[in-house]
Amino acid sequence: MRSDEAACQQCGAIHALDKLELTFFRPDAVIDLPENARKQDVLESDDLCVIRNEHYFVRATLPLPVHASEIPYRLGVWVQTSEAAFRRIYMLWSDESQANEPPFEVTIANRISTLPDTRGLAASLQLTGPKTRPDVFVAVVGHPITDQQRNGITAHRAYEYTTSAR
Repeated sequence: MRSDEAACQQCGAIHALDKLELTFFRPDAVIDLPENARKQDVLESDDLCVIRNEHYFVRATLPLPVHASEIPYRLGVWVQTSEAAFRRIYMLWSDESQANEPPFEVTIANRISTLPDTRGLAASLQLTGPKTRPDVFVAVVGHPITDQQRNGITAHRAYEYTTSAR
């Protein structure tokens, strides 16, 4: 088995990790807006998003270690942050030394359908470099996503995340 694959402990199949990652393309708050309001009220890119100069979002990855694999599964989520943190993140976006910045307090901005509600969960955002999306780490003790981030998931669980979006 290659390092970019994981054997599923539940079904026995070999799953390619790069085909498994669940990604949200926008924060739920943006998706929930009617199309005309979205055009008028939202400034958006594939990495940063602002609603009415009141709500600030950053695209990030939430890494989950996968048992029997060196490569984590990464949920592509959006997080909401304060205006001040958003401005600092924006200022550092292309900075080669951005990973030296302390983590930012954020909340998860997407509902992951296979879990109890994840929207609004407290987390920290760590910048990782100008060519990679920041990492997010959930801070809520006792939520399943926190346990999975700490203890890891099976390849089959990663597959379940991916197929839940279809």
